[in-house]
Amino acid sequence: MRKVNAGRRIGWLLRTNRVLGARPRYRRLAAFAADFDADGVTPSVSISTLSRWENRVTTVPGAAVRRYEQLLDLRPGLLAAVNDTVARYLTPPTQAVPPWARHRRPNPGAPLDELVDLAVTDAVLGSEEWDRLTELLACRPQLILSPASTWDRLSERLLTEMCIADGVSWMRRAEAFHRLIVHPVGQRAAMTTAAAAAADTSAQSLIGTLGVFSASAHPDASSSVVRHLTDPLTDRTFYGALLTSVKKLRFGHFDDRQTAALLPILCALVAAGGGERTSLAARLLQLLPRELQVKVPSRVWAAATAALWPAAAPVAERLSAETLEAIEEPPADPLLAVFVDEMLHDPVFDVRLCTMFLLYATPYRAPLAHALAGELVTTLRRRGRPDWVQRLLDALRILGGAEERRLIEAMVLSEHLGPAVRDSAAYALGHVGGASPDDFYRRAFALHARHEESAHSTSVLDRLVYCMGITDRRALLGEVVTRPELPARIRTAATWWTGLPAYIRESAAL
Repeated sequence: MRKVNAGRRIGWLLRTNRVLGARPRYRRLAAFAADFDADGVTPSVSISTLSRWENRVTTVPGAAVRRYEQLLDLRPGLLAAVNDTVARYLTPPTQAVPPWARHRRPNPGAPLDELVDLAVTDAVLGSEEWDRLTELLACRPQLILSPASTWDRLSERLLTEMCIADGVSWMRRAEAFHRLIVHPVGQRAAMTTAAAAAADTSAQSLIGTLGVFSASAHPDASSSVVRHLTDPLTDRTFYGALLTSVKKLRFGHFDDRQTAALLPILCALVAAGGGERTSLAARLLQLLPRELQVKVPSRVWAAATAALWPAAAPVAERLSAETLEAIEEPPADPLLAVFVDEMLHDPVFDVRLCTMFLLYATPYRAPLAHALAGELVTTLRRRGRPDWVQRLLDALRILGGAEERRLIEAMVLSEHLGPAVRDSAAYALGHVGGASPDDFYRRAFALHARHEESAHSTSVLDRLVYCMGITDRRALLGEVVTRPELPARIRTAATWWTGLPAYIRESAAL
């Protein structure tokens, strides 16, 4: 699979939005360059400057990314959020505010003390304010906040909002929390908060809360991740720790003892075979130091090699071709197939997710979702592999809209599909576009509550509670809380959502 670095990705993102945006005249760099300077704030640019940015010859300033958003009528923060998310994952975690994120605002905005005051009260705080607040904190590495508990309050509120946010709002809060967890003074509070959240079984975003440890090289962050591998609290925290280990191994965060502790766990997962975790464990084995790799039994290496199957290039090329066919005057874009391939076949979900967000922020999103839905229908009709169905649903979870949501709802309600497939469909429903009517949730609960002794059915109910929570369906959540026949785990999760303060829910939507 062709690898594309972080800088090349943001250049592709900018060019794709310019060429395929709502203003055809911007297909010409000269027209775009002429309007780029019109705000009187952004430094003057030339055609060659824009070309160097889009081809990643030079680093794109943060303010320039914002100017692209303005000229192309995109949601404020969309391109910047994707840039932060992709670059944060693919580059070493060495700086609280990396070079790509600095100097994004032509106007100073609210001062730090005012933003801190808002964050520790019941005030509504949008993603723009969190971005500004944590940027100011990161630029002051020795800053002392008084009282010291202010760091705890900031971390707790930000992480809670991150866990219930969606799309751009989630990406911006995730980047904001990453800045806190690498702050020399604030990192202790951020790590404590993340560890406590991962141990809270009443919450549902356990995978994501462990994921924030990937940004920190602090020994305590590594210890938390290894603890959830060797003595996991839940199956989901175990998976979250596995995902987080990819980046921590790649950048050398684990010490020798911690790295050695991973070896038997990974070997056991690969030997067990089957599913998402086998390929993830196989990739982690590849990241181990050579002195540990030689201890892996040959049969395990053979299974690992089989799990990391070659990318199915024809599938990616076909889906990319279908996407381009739906676009008037499509540009030549050899990277589209590369990204579709990576989104569907990379063994590490976080890598796939970053690529999904990259595609999400382009005009390719809707036609690509349509192509993916067609592939999903064909796969289901042919009774294709459940793991391939899951990969397609994962992609639709980010890229899909209202039309794809109807398809996924039908999968959740189908009694002809296997329980694992319906569980994957319920998981995808949490973030796909559009909205589900109350009647759907009641029908789905009635269906899966009949089989509550099944682990898959209980998981589907748990996913549905998450869907209700993420879309703020408080009346439905209240119904779940009052049904004593439901498993305690399901009622506890619904209670967690209903207990969230209104200002937290409102803030997370911004």
